[in-house]
Amino acid sequence: MKFIGHNSDIINYLINDLSLLNAIVKNFKVHEIEGTPAISMMLELAYTDADVMLTFKNIVTNGFTGNPADELYEVDSCKFYHFGSNIYFCIDPDESEEGVVGISKNDNDFVLCKSVEGYIFEDVDS
Repeated sequence: MKFIGHNSDIINYLINDLSLLNAIVKNFKVHEIEGTPAISMMLELAYTDADVMLTFKNIVTNGFTGNPADELYEVDSCKFYHFGSNIYFCIDPDESEEGVVGISKNDNDFVLCKSVEGYIFEDVDS
């Protein structure tokens, strides 16, 4: 396991070096870290032998209606933005013309939080 960043660092890392597109949600957990709401999500990346774990801390809004790891959930599109002092992550965004940029009221499966950190798990046998 390797720490790959937090907040804008992790957003830029996943946009530039790795892609969350076509990733599979392997694990999803709502829990607490130091008494505040958190969400941890493990994603199996499609274009490398690696998994990424994202931990969203100090949740402002949990827009997940269920557990995406309960079924085969492939990330076809996503939003991952830094909005002021918050982080927005959505794996089922509104892709209409009005919903492409920013937060849309029609986005599904999202989290708005104060911080996020990421870890990569690479296959050492490759």
